Amino acid sequence: MVEAMLLVDTSGSIVLANSAAQHLCGYPNDALCGMEIEMLVPHRFRDHHRRYRAMYYKHPRKRPMGNDRDIRLLNRSGEEISVDISLSPITIKKHLYILATLNAIDRRYQVESALRENEERLWLIQQAAGAGIFDIDCVNGRVYCDERMRGLLGNEAGENMALEKFFAAIHPGDRAKCRAVFDETIDLSANGRCRGEFRLAQPPDCTEHWIATLGQAQFENGKAKRIVGIARDITERKLLEQTLQQQRNETEALFSQQVAIITASAIAHEINSPLTAVSAYGEVAHHALSVSPIDCDRAKVALDGCVQQAQKAGEKLHELIGFLQNREVQTETLNLNRIIEDALLQTRNDGFGEFQLALDLKPDLPAVKANRIQIQRVLVNLIRNAVEAMRAENVVNSEIAITVETLSGENMAIVTIKDNGPGIDRNTICRIFDPFFTTKPTGFGVGLSISRALIEANGGQLWIDPDFRHGAQFHFTLPYAS
Repeated sequence: MVEAMLLVDTSGSIVLANSAAQHLCGYPNDALCGMEIEMLVPHRFRDHHRRYRAMYYKHPRKRPMGNDRDIRLLNRSGEEISVDISLSPITIKKHLYILATLNAIDRRYQVESALRENEERLWLIQQAAGAGIFDIDCVNGRVYCDERMRGLLGNEAGENMALEKFFAAIHPGDRAKCRAVFDETIDLSANGRCRGEFRLAQPPDCTEHWIATLGQAQFENGKAKRIVGIARDITERKLLEQTLQQQRNETEALFSQQVAIITASAIAHEINSPLTAVSAYGEVAHHALSVSPIDCDRAKVALDGCVQQAQKAGEKLHELIGFLQNREVQTETLNLNRIIEDALLQTRNDGFGEFQLALDLKPDLPAVKANRIQIQRVLVNLIRNAVEAMRAENVVNSEIAITVETLSGENMAIVTIKDNGPGIDRNTICRIFDPFFTTKPTGFGVGLSISRALIEANGGQLWIDPDFRHGAQFHFTLPYAS
């Protein structure tokens, strides 16, 4: 804070006043210059002040004014302000001047009081949230951590540590994400906000803990100078989310199983009677053909009955499938980029967000004509399959890339989803879209077959790249609305 300063000559006239003095006194510079200094003293003290000034000029020296007595300054609006004043004699071109430096006690007290209150509030918030404070020196690559933050990072963390050691405390699977958040935070073109959720690998047994960070970067001369923020332990919340997600997955699997059982039961019920009749007619035909002489008329009637009942079974099956598919697909004009973003948000909310995302969308992509729910379901299924495959193989830096382009020579968009997981062998690729074929211990083998059917119902195609060798790569197309 700039101090208020007045330069006064031996006659008691103000010669110069800085902007802080002008603000404190309430006068513009041209009004202050030439004014007698006693005009800034309350009326009851002016005569005393003139005598004091005359005595001081006889033996000028650097000293505080007032000897701890309350000194008042009278500003332009008539308000009296308590001030501390220090005097310093200055000689300029053989002329003596007195430099008076003024500090408003009331305002300083208010600022200090407000600062103490803010510090108390911050302390209470920190204690209530269980938050630790970190201060990253971006210039020197150092990180200051308070006691709570050191506790979150582990016993080996110091009060002041190298930035690389700070990153080393992050779980290997989240380090790339943490560095990406750091790089975005120090990017001047971004908003400088630091926000993220990361796992910590605490020594000595590398126990996993989750923290949520929130901070803000400070910039100087176009470069990030420091990042100040807080971190709090969210392990309990994450464990609860994982438990709820596991229960949700189990419920969804149970529901799918019940749907499959009910559907199979309905099919069995509808075709059981015709099949029983086919079996009975078959026995009659067998008997008619096994006697001597052969009963051709009876065998013919029985075989005719077999044909009729088999056709009836087929008709029943087609009627049931037609009933299940009797609803026409309701399509609308959709922003495919938005559908992909919504699907990503759903998969992360469902507990399948532990991957680095490379998203290449096209801002000027034409709208597609499709069913929102069905396309989002396909995307969620493909992303979850990729995460589960990488999770099963303990891929450390798991990545998923999603690209949207226009299919060359066609009025269609093509979406590509690829991961860096274990990949899919050729034998599995040949059967991967077959109903009830699965490589998962608890799977039903209907996810990809249903996904393909949904894409085809929306006028597109879904397939896997058999030659992709760095994970798995799926593509699907959708027609543009115009």
